[in-house]
Amino acid sequence: MFSRIARPTLCIANRSLTTSSQNNAKVAVLGASGGIGQPLSLLLKNSPLVGELSLFDIAHTPGVAADLSHIETRAHVTGYMGPDQLNAFTECVSMLQSICPLTL
Repeated sequence: MFSRIARPTLCIANRSLTTSSQNNAKVAVLGASGGIGQPLSLLLKNSPLVGELSLFDIAHTPGVAADLSHIETRAHVTGYMGPDQLNAFTECVSMLQSICPLTL
């Protein structure tokens, strides 16, 4: 009787332990220095799934990137500002999240 109860819990415990997946996503955020982009960038910086975080906006983005770089996580943060840095911003990105309409 007790073997039927204990058996499913052991199977659940075995399924929860995995070490095979890699979490090295490169994420880019457009509009990163705005009111929505800053908290979103902070959440992405704290995510264990993100390996590199690229931030872009028309103003103040290097300052936001500098603030986020002081948080000790494994994600590397880079800030880009202005239309001349847009190509460098979108290189090798796994996911692109736009906060505002892009009108460059």
